[in-house]
Amino acid sequence: MDEDLIAFGIVMLLFLSFPLLTALSITGCVAHSRTKAWDKARNQHAVSLESSETNRLVPDGEDSESDFYDTDDEEEHNQRQAEEEADKHLTFGQKFRKEFKEVWTGKGKTDVLKQKEREERRKLAKAVARELERRERRKARAAKKASMEDLPAYTKA
Repeated sequence: MDEDLIAFGIVMLLFLSFPLLTALSITGCVAHSRTKAWDKARNQHAVSLESSETNRLVPDGEDSESDFYDTDDEEEHNQRQAEEEADKHLTFGQKFRKEFKEVWTGKGKTDVLKQKEREERRKLAKAVARELERRERRKARAAKKASMEDLPAYTKA
């Protein structure tokens, strides 16, 4: 009876811990992939920095386009830049723990939602700009056509 009770306890312990272990492993995989991508980008940036020191034909400054449609985008961009600057001094393990915490608390989901919203705003802004350009072209064509009507008709002499 004791062996059956111990075996039942072990099976129940495994059965109950399976969802927690699954959630932890998925979160760990996501955090590890994000950390690997960060590490790869950091290493490539360091290599490109070394090559730019030896090759003076490469421009020093980055192209910082002012592609903000509202102040929220600019604030988020500034926060992201400050966070990236602070992350430069982290080790792989520290960055992994930071990413794991963000994934576990669900901050990644809000970032994805903000990114989708930002893309929708960009698409809307581009559509509005295209529509305004189209209206301007129509007005220009109408003005050109009106000026053409003002001229006398061509008659053979």
